[in-house]
Amino acid sequence: MALSTTRGTSSSSFTQQCRYDVFLSFRGEDTRNGFTSHLNGILRHNGINTFMDDELPRGEKISAELLEAIESSKISIIVFSKNYASSTWCLDELVKILECKNNGQVVLPIFYKVDPSDVRNQQEKFGEALAKHEKKFKDNKEKVQRWRAALNEASHISGWHYKNDRPQFRFIEEILEEILSAKLNRTQVFVVKYPVGIDSRIEEISCLLDIESNDVRMLVIHGLPGIGKTTIAKVIFNLIAYRFEGSSFLEDVRENSKTNDGVLQLQKALYYEILRAGKLKVHGISKRINEIMEKLRYKKILLILDDVDKLDQVENLLGKCNWFASGSRIIITTREKKLLSTLQEDCHLFYYKVKELDECESRELFCQHALKRNKPIEDYSELVHQFIGYAKGLPLVLKIIGSDLYEKNLRCWKSALDKYKRIPNSNIQEVLKISYDGLDQIQRDIFLDVACFFKGFYKNLVVDILQSSNFHDPYYDIEKLIDKSLIVITKDDKLLMHDLIQQMGLEIARQESEVSKKYRRLLCYEDAPEVLNEDTGLDEIRGITLSLPHPRKMQLNLEKMKSLKYLTIRNVICEDLKYLPNGLRLLDWNKFPLSSLPSTYEPTNLVVLNMQRSHIELDEHFKRCRFETLKYMNFDYCKNITKLPDLSVISPNIKEVRLYGCINLVEVHQSNGLLEELEFWDLGRCQNIRIFPRNLRLKSLETFYFDWCGSLLQRTERLALLSSIGYLISLHTLRISLKNVKDSSNISNLQNLRRLFLYDCENCTKARCTFGCFPKLQYLGICNSNITTLPDIAHRCPKLKTLWIHHCRNLWEIPRLPPCIRNVFAIGCENSRCRRRLFSQLGDAIGLPRNLVCGYSNMGSSHQEFGSELGSSSELGFASKWSSYVLALPVTTIPKWFNHQSHGSSISFSVGQKFPSFALCVALNIKRKDNVPLVSQVFHCSIYLLINGFEERLTRCRFPLDSLNFMWFRYVSVRHKLLKHIILGDRNDVTVRCEISNDYSKTVEITIRRCGVHVACMCPPRNSATDKVLKEASFDERLKLFLSRVFAEALPFEREMVGCSETQNANLCPLCEIAGDSALHLFQRCPYAKGMWYGGRWGFRIEMIQAKSIKEFIEQIVDPPKELLAERVTKDEFTLYAVVAMKILWDARVKAVVSETKESINQLAHRLNTQYDSNLRSLGTTRGTKEQKRENAWTKPPDQLVKLNFDASCDQNNVRNQEGNGRAIRRGRSLYSKMGNAIGKMRRDLNKLWKRV
Repeated sequence: MALSTTRGTSSSSFTQQCRYDVFLSFRGEDTRNGFTSHLNGILRHNGINTFMDDELPRGEKISAELLEAIESSKISIIVFSKNYASSTWCLDELVKILECKNNGQVVLPIFYKVDPSDVRNQQEKFGEALAKHEKKFKDNKEKVQRWRAALNEASHISGWHYKNDRPQFRFIEEILEEILSAKLNRTQVFVVKYPVGIDSRIEEISCLLDIESNDVRMLVIHGLPGIGKTTIAKVIFNLIAYRFEGSSFLEDVRENSKTNDGVLQLQKALYYEILRAGKLKVHGISKRINEIMEKLRYKKILLILDDVDKLDQVENLLGKCNWFASGSRIIITTREKKLLSTLQEDCHLFYYKVKELDECESRELFCQHALKRNKPIEDYSELVHQFIGYAKGLPLVLKIIGSDLYEKNLRCWKSALDKYKRIPNSNIQEVLKISYDGLDQIQRDIFLDVACFFKGFYKNLVVDILQSSNFHDPYYDIEKLIDKSLIVITKDDKLLMHDLIQQMGLEIARQESEVSKKYRRLLCYEDAPEVLNEDTGLDEIRGITLSLPHPRKMQLNLEKMKSLKYLTIRNVICEDLKYLPNGLRLLDWNKFPLSSLPSTYEPTNLVVLNMQRSHIELDEHFKRCRFETLKYMNFDYCKNITKLPDLSVISPNIKEVRLYGCINLVEVHQSNGLLEELEFWDLGRCQNIRIFPRNLRLKSLETFYFDWCGSLLQRTERLALLSSIGYLISLHTLRISLKNVKDSSNISNLQNLRRLFLYDCENCTKARCTFGCFPKLQYLGICNSNITTLPDIAHRCPKLKTLWIHHCRNLWEIPRLPPCIRNVFAIGCENSRCRRRLFSQLGDAIGLPRNLVCGYSNMGSSHQEFGSELGSSSELGFASKWSSYVLALPVTTIPKWFNHQSHGSSISFSVGQKFPSFALCVALNIKRKDNVPLVSQVFHCSIYLLINGFEERLTRCRFPLDSLNFMWFRYVSVRHKLLKHIILGDRNDVTVRCEISNDYSKTVEITIRRCGVHVACMCPPRNSATDKVLKEASFDERLKLFLSRVFAEALPFEREMVGCSETQNANLCPLCEIAGDSALHLFQRCPYAKGMWYGGRWGFRIEMIQAKSIKEFIEQIVDPPKELLAERVTKDEFTLYAVVAMKILWDARVKAVVSETKESINQLAHRLNTQYDSNLRSLGTTRGTKEQKRENAWTKPPDQLVKLNFDASCDQNNVRNQEGNGRAIRRGRSLYSKMGNAIGKMRRDLNKLWKRV
């Protein structure tokens, strides 16, 4: 059962208050003045608010009022009497009531002096009434069928059967008792004024609760403080409490459980709310637990415990939680996820993490509180954006700040924003701090360390630092912080926390310093604090982050900081650093200005040493140091490093060594190939390495980068490297250059590889020499290679998800990819055959429909037929099990069958209440400035989705700058996380916007040439003027839509073909693969086109149309000159025939592009004859059998009727050089005015349109 109802409004529809307790559906002439009147009176006398249709105000539209009344009722009672089915009004009521039943409404049938089987099987009076309805509605049999189904369904619902065998009063009393005790005797809890974003979360929770199942389930709703856990729990309670024999919502369990009296009050409330009578007879917490269990164990109950932070709070109320009756549901809200994990043995335990509001939801909630509307006022838009950025999706924060700003002017808003960024709001701080208060002292210190110094660090690195600092394994404590939602772990294992949680931590650290008058954690982002130059108060400092906005010279006095463990420095130029504390665990100094560490420094406790882009030299002093505890070393882009010394002596426990971009590194000590603890080694772009370990026995190594380097290695060392790589059996990621390498087969031994990048495979004409089977490989990259063919990837890499091919210009064959492939980047693959193959596979993977046109989702009754023709699914045209698919190819022409295209970086369309899956294309152009060599760096392209004025980033992808021109294709399913939570109206305006982020704009210019979207939309056909012209045409709807597209796209099609670079010789017609691809070529000049026109029944010679452009060609199709017409062939007949032929050619081209298959000319000609006949029949005309007088344009010479070879190979000379011997047409009689008038009008209007175009 779904807990929520429709999702069409900004606020949650299910939270709206019901206007009526009971809706009464009855047949007036049977029971209005008798049974139903008595039932209504007794219900009202007992305080139950009922609705009877005789109360409708005069003059109002009854049907609309009734529908609203049904939707606004908690319970519907259906009084089935003998003439109930004779009323279409009653039957429509019944259908609506059953719809509401699916959304949670209680439905109770009363069979008043009728047998339920008569209702179920439509017998007796019910059968007679339905038979009359079928005669009356013979043109709408579906309506009657809905009524029959509704009667059958209602008859199976448990209710009451009155047989006139007892007094009506007692019968009505039974109904009253049932309604009072089981259905309405519950109190609705107040939720919130603006329940924004609740619907999508309730839908997810409904799947976990699965109320229809008969097992006992316990749901833990957890998440950040202020995220809306209590609000969601209240909504659930209001929605489903009526379905249980008893229910209770206990608020503030944590606060009320602090005293024994508070626990006793909670027990009392639980007992009374569920039983609705009596008192707990025993005293004492433990004894009361037993009584609660004994009294409630046979009842199906709903129990919600709000704000729990300790297990004993649950046990004081529920005992061991193993006594609940079948079907019971227990919901607990908490900040700590694993609080109740020990209970999973006693019941089905489920977890739901409440996520932050997205940008659209945040904007609406904030505006409702601050502006009393769901959209910002124009002058306030930017400030609204900044406030929701500050709140980061926390409903509590949005509510507090929004309410505070209500009716305030613009200046107040700006002032408040500045204050909030610097000084946390006390009300917000108080709520967020509750989780912090529940920590022990060690956990509090760890939380503050993460907030001040370690946010964004890898979890394992932080664990190693803290273990060294606190002398115990902090793993448990970090898990505790995660359970309390104070920190989160990303997919790549980094520690993060909500910005406001971090702000809370920083404020706590500041307040502690004010109280103690001593600093423990010092963070400086604007200026160096005076405390660094003082002589006192320094011995308590635990960590310093000094990150100045601009480089500045200064001296650091660190000598008295004996407790200093964490030191992070940015933009500080210290010319003479004499001292570093020996207790340091973290030394992170980007652009360290000195060549060596202070001579007095003994790094006996150091765990992390980060000195990227520094002047450091690994000199004799460094070699003499003993970094016994050092595990992480980062010297990326350090140009002064020439040799990596023996780390097995200097830092034997090292786990990570990063030396990326150390361009002057020449020698790596041989012993470094034997580091047993090394897990990560990056030597990327160390292009001058000449000496490298010959023997690699790195048993723990999981990641090894050796790309863009090694070309200067001596031959023996290069061979030794490749031969020993096969022993790195723990390797998960390998990036390696194979320049001057002939045999790389040892790589095939690495069966645990997940990611493999191969560079400079110059001597590997076939990648098979490298490839064995990689059963776990998910990412494969090949760059700067002269390989000609790839191996059977689907067989050798069955789990591959991403394939990246760059600058592989000789590649001419790409095999079938595995079905799990999600991303294909083939920017460097210039072979047209490979590109078509990849596009074909993409089409297969996502069920790509090629024939979507604007208005597809509004095609009415023809929609199902059209969709089935395309193989569409419930995703409106696409049939993919994947939520996304990415493809990048070195072309700049977006497929013409994309039903939305535009120049520039944005495109718009409209959709209905369900957002469909869609495909988007972005054509990018990369141009270097002043012949500057293209750098080997990346840029980012982001896609934003703007829906009804609200914008959200849909996706972001990075691409290499050394590309030229390419197309980025992305498929987005309705299952995408962003689309799943969008609330839509009946019609929704959507804009897709592309944005480039380029840090190298001085050397490279990146432009978005075109973008396109392929979507089942609500837009009118592409050219509204054309649509107006075509709407009166009598032939098939799809032909009208097709011709509309041709008119709308013909000129852009031609312009793009003309604008293509001469070097892009791959843009050939996919049918003939001889001439350039263009609309005019497709319809007139292509051998396939000539063969089809000529091979059709009319034997038309298409070259008789003298046209230099597609515009001229279509002009002659719409308004053909006399010389194109055979005798007794009208313009109308010719236009219809030509449009059918053009449609067939268009579809054949699309099929060749997407599926890489072609039909023979004979097949195309046969289809032309068949489809033309079909259109004639739809117009009520038939084709004659007599041949007419033959003339020049329509001749198929008798001696050529059989000789022409119209097969798929297509003899070009044969087709091009056929000469006619006089006009001939095998053609039926002319079409009558039924078609002629419509097409004649269309022709006149289209001519006017062309003049405007």
